[in-house]
Amino acid sequence: MIQTLLLSAGLLMGQSTGTGGDLGMDAAGAAAVTAAQLPVMVDVKPGVWLMRVRGDSSFGGDTFKLDETMGIDSLNAAFRGELTIQHTDWAVKLMGTTINAGGSVQTTGGTWGGIGLTAGDETSFDMSWLQFEGHWTAWTLLGDGRRDTNEALDLSFGPHLAVSWIDIEEKLTSTATGVSTTASGGWWSVMGGAQLSMQADMRKLSSWLYQMRVDVSGHVGTTIDRGGFAWAVQGGLTMMFTPNVGATVGYRLMEFNDLESDGWTVSPRFPGLFLGMNVSF
Repeated sequence: MIQTLLLSAGLLMGQSTGTGGDLGMDAAGAAAVTAAQLPVMVDVKPGVWLMRVRGDSSFGGDTFKLDETMGIDSLNAAFRGELTIQHTDWAVKLMGTTINAGGSVQTTGGTWGGIGLTAGDETSFDMSWLQFEGHWTAWTLLGDGRRDTNEALDLSFGPHLAVSWIDIEEKLTSTATGVSTTASGGWWSVMGGAQLSMQADMRKLSSWLYQMRVDVSGHVGTTIDRGGFAWAVQGGLTMMFTPNVGATVGYRLMEFNDLESDGWTVSPRFPGLFLGMNVSF
């Protein structure tokens, strides 16, 4: 569902704004364009997030490591979609992912949700996450800071505000008795941060490469209710082969602390490599 929402929203915005023109406007042509005439730029970035689940969990008893004790340590290839809509110095971003991870308990001893842990007990960890960000490019350090032009080098920096929703369900099943217990909850978080963006014209250096983009951002904040400190960082390199099509490789990390729901406390962390396709119009 999250995949369909992100891709459909990007296509709809591209049709309604008529931004499917040439992204390679030179600096001379761009200088005469007023702010009202600037195009709305849309970036759609579907990809795979090669991530692992890390952190701690407790449910009415001892606190266990999600990976080392609960056995949720496999590499997960999760779909992650990222949509950016930008006009002048302002941009909004929508991103999301969902995972279904599982494993088996690695040690014997302690209790979770009223069940005594025994090595080999089955565990699962499901997560869905959606985040909205508002960005302001407050400072253009080099170039004109615009995505619709292709100058030798652009460098810009600015703040952003992020609002996220995360939904988690964790389950433990005793292989000896067949009894299972489930804990779940959903949480809103608000965070503030900054982003640094760079793009460079690569046409003079390569016959097959149009543009290179580097984006780095991070934010910190808190869960609004029944939770604690939250933060995230991400970075990536995008190689545009044409003005409209490229590929991205990057890293994504987000962490939430002390999320609580009916006696269950979980502090998950999600690090991993991101590989995606970039479509701009």
